[in-house]
Amino acid sequence: MSQNIPYHFLFNSNYRLWRHLTFIFTLVIITFNQTFIVYQDNLSSLGNTIFLICFLSFVTYLLTTYLNYFYLIPKFLLNENYTIYIVLLIVIVVALMGCTLFLEYAIRTILSLPHRITSYSNPIILIDSLSSSAMTIICLWSMSVIKLFRKWNKKNEDVMMLEQNFLETEVNKLKGQISPIFMSRALRKAALITASDPQKASQILMLLGHLLRYQLYDCNRNKVFLNSEIIFLKNLLQLKKIIEDSCFEYVLEVKGKTNNLLISPLLFIVLIQSILIANEIKSLSINLEISEKKIRFIVNYENTYRLPPEYKMEIADKLNMLYPDLYIFTMESGNISLQLDLKEWK
Repeated sequence: MSQNIPYHFLFNSNYRLWRHLTFIFTLVIITFNQTFIVYQDNLSSLGNTIFLICFLSFVTYLLTTYLNYFYLIPKFLLNENYTIYIVLLIVIVVALMGCTLFLEYAIRTILSLPHRITSYSNPIILIDSLSSSAMTIICLWSMSVIKLFRKWNKKNEDVMMLEQNFLETEVNKLKGQISPIFMSRALRKAALITASDPQKASQILMLLGHLLRYQLYDCNRNKVFLNSEIIFLKNLLQLKKIIEDSCFEYVLEVKGKTNNLLISPLLFIVLIQSILIANEIKSLSINLEISEKKIRFIVNYENTYRLPPEYKMEIADKLNMLYPDLYIFTMESGNISLQLDLKEWK
């Protein structure tokens, strides 16, 4: 829709002047043609005066339509005072018809022209004029419809903008950083062993540096190479192995080509975040299989550990934002599985 030329012409503010000029030009054609028809039997007598009459008729219709456009519609229609707006619109149409009849009567009387209407006071004349004023009614209502549609479209754009901002906020949360609990645990561990085991403390700080650098720089992009994400995951698992007081073992097996595939940053950390900060977990097995643009990520851990019930829903919500209809996610006791089909991911 945004690429549609008529849509832009009707609703884009950059075309406002051209819209008004087009409307005025169209109104000139209609009112001049209508005036020539009304005075068609007296054109030879009127001479150039006919153009002055056409101009007066044009000004009358122009003032009426712009009164509707700039006053009635913003004040009543867009504020949802529909009854008042309809009543006032009917009054304006009746007044316009009365003004048109009065103008014709005055011109024919002043210029001593034969009257087309035998009795101007007859109510039937007004009714007949209303029935022939379809152009006026269509013109006024078309303006109302365009204004309403513009307001509706603006509301839709605002809603879409809010949804987009919300989505970006949630995605940024998904790019959520490593758990502060895990980070503080690593820093405390490094501080405790600085004197007794400086080499190990240096290794912890180096791994933390790699992790933070990846989060601060690489993750500013919407997509990262899968290979970079795997390296991040390896560093994270190695860090957990070093800082754990008790024994922690992990296996990370990768099958398939990882160099040319792009994914959302910090995707896998979301799946194992809760597991990493759990002291009960003593072993972790992660299998990553890549086939063309399909990814299968499987995590196995001790089935004695129970993930929070809301954890699955939270992950599913975040996956819906990033990969709607492109994933299969399951979470059971001791197992987490994610399958992604990135062929149609943009």
